Amino acid sequence: LRSIIMVCKRRIFRIYTEMNKKINVLSFTKKGSQKNKELCSYLTEQEYDCIGYTIKRFSVECDLEPMPEYLSLWIGKKWGKEDFIFIGAIGIAVRLIAPWVKDKYSDSAVLVMDEKAQYCIPVLSGHVGGGIELAHMIENCMGAMPVITTATDVQKKFAVDVFAKKNRLQITDRKLAKEISAAVLEEKKIGFYSELGYKGKVPKEVVCCESERELDKFEYGIIVTAQKKEENQKSNRLYLLAKTYVIGLGCRKNISYIKLEKGLQLALAQVQIDLAEILAFASIDLKKEEPAIKKLSENYQIPFLTYSAEKLKKVECVSSSSEFVASVTGVDNVCERAAKYCCPDGRMILDKLKLDGMTVAIVQKKMEVLF
Repeated sequence: LRSIIMVCKRRIFRIYTEMNKKINVLSFTKKGSQKNKELCSYLTEQEYDCIGYTIKRFSVECDLEPMPEYLSLWIGKKWGKEDFIFIGAIGIAVRLIAPWVKDKYSDSAVLVMDEKAQYCIPVLSGHVGGGIELAHMIENCMGAMPVITTATDVQKKFAVDVFAKKNRLQITDRKLAKEISAAVLEEKKIGFYSELGYKGKVPKEVVCCESERELDKFEYGIIVTAQKKEENQKSNRLYLLAKTYVIGLGCRKNISYIKLEKGLQLALAQVQIDLAEILAFASIDLKKEEPAIKKLSENYQIPFLTYSAEKLKKVECVSSSSEFVASVTGVDNVCERAAKYCCPDGRMILDKLKLDGMTVAIVQKKMEVLF
């Protein structure tokens, strides 16, 4: 049982690390570039997708990529999709990112570390983008002290955006989330109700309720749910939507994106699931570079995980088998095996569904939110 639990934890961890954006580390001096190489090596060991860049004259010596000529434009093309760590003066970072800054829900995480690795400052997207978490990882590696200026962190109070990110919950009302953060800083109690249960030490600012009705006692309430709700919502209640579904996919080679997206929508409609509730797409590694699935993953910001035929064979039971599929892929049922392997503790809610040029299976992950 212990070994099964460890396997489950490793697979869930992989889903979370897959969600992390690519990290670009930029340095401008020789000493900074040496720190750049050290940091990239550490982050790569932690399963982050990390690339280091420096000016051309240091790139060969420090074994880093040469920095693009038009650096700000290059950053703009990656903005919101990838994150950035600058090793050098904070003013350089500010000037380069200034044209692209929008809001904390869509901005890239941006951090600045000095070339002696004394301090590390999360400049943008500290909570939602994971900048503060990344700063603490850099502290573990480089010894650079994180300089945190966010009010809830400084006051050591509950932050709804941090809680949502930690549990991969979708914030359905950004304005209300800000109001709740302000209320926390004003020492107000926040009602909390989770349909999925919860674990961990509850912050003193949060009062856990046994039912949604109990939230009426509070000026603001938070509800964690696995089902999107649009009716009878109260204006002072923030709904955090849990991503609990893993979608197993199989398809013909070079299937069109339109056909794949339409098929997925049909499958989701059968079990009344919204795209916002999807944790991951899963398939066999033969489909790792399938253009339509990669585009689907990118468009909806849902990670696409793939596994070898040998791993998928470890799934013991599937609803149906195909000799033809087995002859091509090495396994008799790609979609169910991929979904179950990705989420071994989950519940199958849609067996293999054959559609035009594709197959879909859906597993729901067991989940409790963590404080």
